Amino acid sequence: MSTATHIPTLETSAPEAADPHPLGASGGDPLVLGLPLIAVGAIALGLQLVGFVNVNSNGSPLAVLIGASGIGLLLTTAWAASLRSVPLSSPWAAGISLPATVLGTLAAFFLSYATLVLGLVHGWLGVSPGDVQHTVALFQISWLVGFLLLGVASVRLPAAFTTLFASFAVALVLLLINTLGPSAPAGNIAGVIALVIGAAAGYVFLAIASRASGGPEYPIGRPIAR
Repeated sequence: MSTATHIPTLETSAPEAADPHPLGASGGDPLVLGLPLIAVGAIALGLQLVGFVNVNSNGSPLAVLIGASGIGLLLTTAWAASLRSVPLSSPWAAGISLPATVLGTLAAFFLSYATLVLGLVHGWLGVSPGDVQHTVALFQISWLVGFLLLGVASVRLPAAFTTLFASFAVALVLLLINTLGPSAPAGNIAGVIALVIGAAAGYVFLAIASRASGGPEYPIGRPIAR
């Protein structure tokens, strides 16, 4: 009678490559919340500028700009800064810092616009009546520079983001012309551009939402620089 001896063997399998986008560990995509807030803020500003309400009613869009776009984007920025894994959509391919900066900067823009309007109307800023015009121009010039810097910094994001910041800059140039001119047509054109920005932000939202929900990402342009 023979006895068979079984010798245990150790089988070593090659480790699987780590998934750069671990779905189970994903903290979601803050742009899915941030982009519609940008869209509604731009649309509210655009409608006010094209005369949907009286152009002198500067407070008309403030409920949207403060309650939705401003505060909402601040919360979205905090969400983006707390991410521990990179979201699936293409704007995050170069890292978390720049998309979080975009969200935070736009939150600051909407809230600072609301602060300017409320401060001038209620006399909170200590600006004399004769300096109101140049105070508004100061705001517009400051944010024009800010959006130009964002446009240059965004060349490694999808081209839709660079186009967005360039459009904000063009709208601010037109608003500056209207402030110092004044030129009502320039203000109206700026309002149309703001509405286009809102529509474009809405499209980018749909593209990112499609990717975040497991579908393909709609085209939003290749980065200008690699």
